[in-house]
This record gives sequence, structure tokens and C-alpha cells, in this order.
Amino acid sequence: MQIPQYWAQVRLRHETGIRHGATVLRWGWSDISQADAQNHAQQRAQQALEDVLKAPQTHHLDSDFERMEWAGEYGLYGSTPIREEVLERQNDTVMTRNNYGAHCLNTAQVAIADMDYPREKPLPGFPFLSMIFMLLALPWLWLTPLVWSVQQIVLIVIIAATGLVFHSRLKQWLSARKTKQTRQARALDQAVARVQQAQANHPDWGLRVYETPKGLRVIVTHAAWAPQAPEVKTLFQELGADPVYALLCEKQQCFRARVSGKPWRMGISGLSTQARRWPVSAENLSARQEWCQLYEQKSERFAACRFLQQLGPSTFCLEAQAFVPWHDSASKAQSSLPLA
Repeated sequence: MQIPQYWAQVRLRHETGIRHGATVLRWGWSDISQADAQNHAQQRAQQALEDVLKAPQTHHLDSDFERMEWAGEYGLYGSTPIREEVLERQNDTVMTRNNYGAHCLNTAQVAIADMDYPREKPLPGFPFLSMIFMLLALPWLWLTPLVWSVQQIVLIVIIAATGLVFHSRLKQWLSARKTKQTRQARALDQAVARVQQAQANHPDWGLRVYETPKGLRVIVTHAAWAPQAPEVKTLFQELGADPVYALLCEKQQCFRARVSGKPWRMGISGLSTQARRWPVSAENLSARQEWCQLYEQKSERFAACRFLQQLGPSTFCLEAQAFVPWHDSASKAQSSLPLA
């Protein structure tokens, strides 16, 4: 796992003609200083430019070579480490702020699996338009004298049809809300049962189970597993872990756990495009700091997950002894706050 403290970016261009040239863009990083990160970026950019200029003679350039390294924060498909703001470090665990502003714990030794519930169909919306039409039409119907003209009969038929539509869609809306609660409870029970079965298959495993807004989080507590360990692959397969998350763990050689709420679940907008990318430019730093202050205040009223149960051995390995208390405190897992 590598999560650098300092980042820099260098763009180099070599002119080969009036309208032709070679341009490369590379990131550099360091845990020592900003200057060291700048030197690293300069070295990587210079090497990339040399590779481009040599390509016509050597007839060789790697198929995955990128002239402009726009790799995302997670470095999932690129050659850079996780590029996020570092908030705190404790031993081998690092808390970062991800690209939409939430806090994440990153660890290379405590295995974490995320399980998502099956994707639900969108709920039908509340019939606002037909309700508004009925609220406007009923007073007119009540106050207008009945003369049985063609126009009046047509309007009465339209009002009656709208009333039937409103009644039907209102029933659908109420039924869907009730069914959603039942489906969520059933999905939670099924997911917990899957974790219990995995633990039963491996009685020596200690698994700590949490509810998240859309699934479960499982933390391995009996032993320290590296992301490439065969036990991790078995764990992910038996739990049906999110495949993108599993790929991220393999690529970055670390496990991640979001420990604060997602902004849109707490009623606030996310960071702007200019302020979300780390490192942020000087002109956007103030806007980022203001948003982060609002986010921290709002997130105090929400939990990222809720502790459900400890399965298997209750004795924690040394790595879990350090990680779990920080995770539970940061995520407010022992509280009754709403999940976000």
C-alpha cells in the first residue's frame, strides 16, 4: 500500500516541427516533501518523453503507454498510487478524503469485504401532477352550476378519469414504499446469512459484520491477511464481494472502508469538479476548505455503518486490535444515527 503525502504534476513537450511535437504529462509523489514530489514528477515525465522520442527508432512503445497521465485518484488502471488528501495516519492505517469528500480508512493488513444488496428497481413517483389537477378541479366542479353542456360533460369525464389515475398511482406508491421496506429487511437477512455460512465453512475465521446503507461490510479480525493472500480471494468469492472493490484491493494492495457519510445522502451537494481533484489548485483551495467545513458539521449527524455482530473467534489479532476501534469510532458504528 502506498498513499503519498505530497503530489506534483509535470508537463513536457518536445517540438519536432512547426506543427508537430511530442507532449507528455506525468504525476510525481513523495512522503518527504513537495520538492521531492516535483523532482519525481520531472523524472517520470522526462523518461516518458524519451520513450516517445525513441519509439520511431526502436519501433516499440508499450500498448498501455499513456502520453497524458490522467489517472484517477485510485490509480485503478494506471501506474500511480492512491492520490487522495491524507487526513491522519495511525501505524500502518491511513485516513484519506476521497474524491467526493468522504473519509476512508486504508489498510494493507486488515481484510475488509464490501457486499452490495441486489440492485432495486426505481420506486414509482408520487402522483403530484394528478393531485394538483384534482385540487384545482374539484372546487370548480363544486361551485359551477350543472348545465349538462358538451364542454361540461367532457370536463367532468376528464376530472373523473384523473381521479381514477390519481387513486391508482397513489396505491402503487404506498404499496411500493411498504414493499421496499420488506425487500430491504429480506436482503439484509440474506446477506447476513451468507456471511454466517462463510464463517461456518471456516470456523477459525473471526468476522465482524456491519450494516451499510446498501449492503454489508465484513472485517476479518482473527488474522492479518494481505490483499494477495489466497484467503482473501476465498472470502470475496464466498461473500460475493463487489468485483470493482476486489479489483481495487488487488491493484493498490490495500483494503478500504468509508467511515463518513456520502454527501448526497446527507442533503448536501458534492465538491465541485475544480475542488475535488487532489492536489487542489491554489485558486480552488478556499472553496474546498469551506465545503469540507460544512461536510464535517453535517456528517456528525450520520453514521457510515452500523455494527451488527461478531462471528467466530472473539480474540483479535494485533492489527485488528488497532484498526477496529478507530474504524468504529470514525464511522460511528456503535451509534443509532441514520446511515449515510
